[in-house]
Amino acid sequence: MNLYDTPAERVRRNRERAEELGRAADRATDPEHRQRLREKALRLLHEETAAEPRPS
Repeated sequence: MNLYDTPAERVRRNRERAEELGRAADRATDPEHRQRLREKALRLLHEETAAEPRPS
């Protein structure tokens, strides 16, 4: 197991990846490609909120 693969680290990586996808969508010229990139970014953000550790 990767020692740095904690839930908080996965959340941080997903958030960074979603931001990158959002920037790529902003630069995309093809509307269909732009939409696919935005959907992927939203999916990552949704997974992030589902994976965030819940305070006890």
